[in-house]
Amino acid sequence: MLMITIEELAKETGFSPTTVSIVLRGKAKDRQISDATAKKILDVANDRGYRPNIAARSLRGGGGARQIQMAVFWAQDFRAGMIVRFLEGLRRRLREIERDIRLVVFPYDNDALSACRQLVSASDCHAAIVCNASLADLDFLEGRTLSLPIVLYNRHSARYCSVNVDDREMGALAARALATNGCKKLAVLTNPPAFPGMKTRVDSFILEALRYGVEVMDPIFCGSSMREGYNAAAQRILTSDSIPDGIFCGASAIGLGVLRAFWEAGVEIPRRCKLVSIGNGPEEFDDFSVPSQSVVRLPMEEMAGQCLSLLLDVMSGSARAPISRLLPLQYIARESCGEIKISEEPGLMG
Repeated sequence: MLMITIEELAKETGFSPTTVSIVLRGKAKDRQISDATAKKILDVANDRGYRPNIAARSLRGGGGARQIQMAVFWAQDFRAGMIVRFLEGLRRRLREIERDIRLVVFPYDNDALSACRQLVSASDCHAAIVCNASLADLDFLEGRTLSLPIVLYNRHSARYCSVNVDDREMGALAARALATNGCKKLAVLTNPPAFPGMKTRVDSFILEALRYGVEVMDPIFCGSSMREGYNAAAQRILTSDSIPDGIFCGASAIGLGVLRAFWEAGVEIPRRCKLVSIGNGPEEFDDFSVPSQSVVRLPMEEMAGQCLSLLLDVMSGSARAPISRLLPLQYIARESCGEIKISEEPGLMG
């Protein structure tokens, strides 16, 4: 099928080629074009499978107009190292499909997605996966009409398609694992919330623990690194009058730091204290730590593959926003905490 041109879009929508071009470049608000006009043009463009001719804009890469150039926008903060797993998921999915797709990664500063020229102007890509958007970034996306097809990674939206996990269930699974393995007093170590889902995980963890009659200390906030986890454990937990018998870490890197601090202090995990983390880091690190780390696994590779598939569906017109795909979670029991004992019921423990 031949790709529709700007001139053809102009005839079909009833607007001038200049107006159509401005909208497709994401400049509608800058040029005071109404939301209704922008929406009509973008809807027709999406229905007809319009893609910007990146090759004609003198971009290098060798793919020409037949190649789809897909962008991944990734925040440059504590999650920077997690992109390795996400890219691996994209690589796996690309091997399964027969499409000429070139992936380009654009790092961006947290809260500054609006400053990304490549996203706003659609000058360097045909479509985009936006990852790790903050509240400010989401406000920008919800309030701006963009010409690019977009899928959000692990963020809910009223405007865009997304691939998510259940943050409430993530926190609840961790609490269930610790509570049903005999813990009576729990600590929480986590990064200050960078997006609503992080707070949801902690709140859900606390509520589920309370359902089992388990005490939860006030959350301890630290950075999402091994060093920060080590320091928080050494300075805030191991020096307290009453060491908890269970710890929930908001990132697997924090958990690895805690394991080191407890080992140095001679406090045995899991005999004296059990530990469960959100498994968002390299899975080999959790497998080969001593003791190995139990996690609620964030299925990042699978989510990346679903983001790519959903984005292709949006581009082809077979999916319309806002579709949200929810992927299942898995608790992986290793040495730091045992399997969830499903026979244990809330309120009947102790």
